[in-house]
Amino acid sequence: MADDATLEGAVLKRPVQGRDNIVGLLKHAKSLYDFQEFIYKDYISKNLFMESYRATVRGVPVECVVLVHMNDNGEADSLVINHFPIGAALLFGQLMWEKVGDEFGNLYLTPAETQSLEAVIPRPKPDNGDDRRKSGPA
Repeated sequence: MADDATLEGAVLKRPVQGRDNIVGLLKHAKSLYDFQEFIYKDYISKNLFMESYRATVRGVPVECVVLVHMNDNGEADSLVINHFPIGAALLFGQLMWEKVGDEFGNLYLTPAETQSLEAVIPRPKPDNGDDRRKSGPA
């Protein structure tokens, strides 16, 4: 990853700058998943890598698409991570705020901000045994 890489995402208020910050956040984020099932993971062009996966976070189904642009040196210089549906993204963002709030809290919605959004976008319920992984793409 390039030293000056940037990360943007549906759960972030602003871009994250720098390899060390990005790697640190990704390590914390990965620990939130109950599982990840990769649907697609490959280059889609010389300088663009994509992965798509299904997962659960505390039993709540979430899907994710990641696009990574590679610079001429083959280093990731721009990452975009999109979690969906929006209710699952809100849950993920809130859990990240709880996990890294001391250092990176300004990147994520605060609990009060999340609650305001949940008034109009209810948080999804944990999966009740209906395994989305068997049902095909959403």
